[in-house]
Amino acid sequence: MTTLAGSQAKSKRQQLAGKILHKIWDQRWLYVFTIPGIIFFLLFSYYPMFGIIMAFQDYNPVKGYSGSEFVGFDNFNTIFQLPDFNNALRNTLIISGLKLIIGFPATILFALFINEIHHTIFKRVVQTISYLPYFISWVIAAGLWYKMLSPDGGLINEMLTKVGFLNEPYYFMGSTTAFVPIVLFTELWKNIGFNAIIYLAALSSIDPHLYEVSSIDGASRVRQIWHIALPGIRGTMVLLFILSASGLMSAGFDQLWTMGNLQVQEVGQILDTLILSYLRNSGGFMGLSLGATMGVFQATVGLILFLVCNFVAKLFKQESLI
Repeated sequence: MTTLAGSQAKSKRQQLAGKILHKIWDQRWLYVFTIPGIIFFLLFSYYPMFGIIMAFQDYNPVKGYSGSEFVGFDNFNTIFQLPDFNNALRNTLIISGLKLIIGFPATILFALFINEIHHTIFKRVVQTISYLPYFISWVIAAGLWYKMLSPDGGLINEMLTKVGFLNEPYYFMGSTTAFVPIVLFTELWKNIGFNAIIYLAALSSIDPHLYEVSSIDGASRVRQIWHIALPGIRGTMVLLFILSASGLMSAGFDQLWTMGNLQVQEVGQILDTLILSYLRNSGGFMGLSLGATMGVFQATVGLILFLVCNFVAKLFKQESLI
């Protein structure tokens, strides 16, 4: 009996393996097309993870990973004791937090606005105009806004002076009061159109018959948005919020590095720009270890935030990523 049962189990395993191999062979070209993507992620996502060991070493490129001295958590103590670390951490949380609080609902509202436009040509024009800034690099975008906000012939200063709002040109980019609002505004200007694409895709998947039935029942457009559109994209909203919240330790290096200056360093210096400034000024191989240490610190906090937000989403029986 034992031998018979073992033979049957072995036969089932062989049949299952045969079916899997047959299915793989039938879909072989799909697997072939995935090879470039697999290679890309292996080279640029997984292989660089070996560099994490630099955060625990006094890394020397000549000696490599195996020859560099292991220093444990000394590098973490070093970055926590860097000048202006507390200020940079506070600025990072404030700027990224405001981007989340303002940008997240603004993107949803913008997607709902576009979804309510029924004139096809006008809708496409609005979408195209809102998408375009996303494809401009922050280097160029920062140059444009510096020029427009410049006190020396800048368009915005000229307009505000002519209408009497300002008595004299104002240096917006050098003001600690105006800098953070400018960062938030330019972030929305550049990314809101592209970020709304996911919500527009989710809105397009809602059954149009729900709108027709609610319209027959006398529901206004506002009620349709509240009771049909928003519940229809709630899962997407939760998932994107989890991803956005897990990125609170990254306030946007490209934007802050290109738009910041010494006059607004008090409010514009974030963790990423602080460590880069330190690497540029300190020199030596020690900077490589500190850069890796900062990356590990930010990634660890981001992972914790991700797990917490995901747990809360599960707790309220919402969509979650894991």
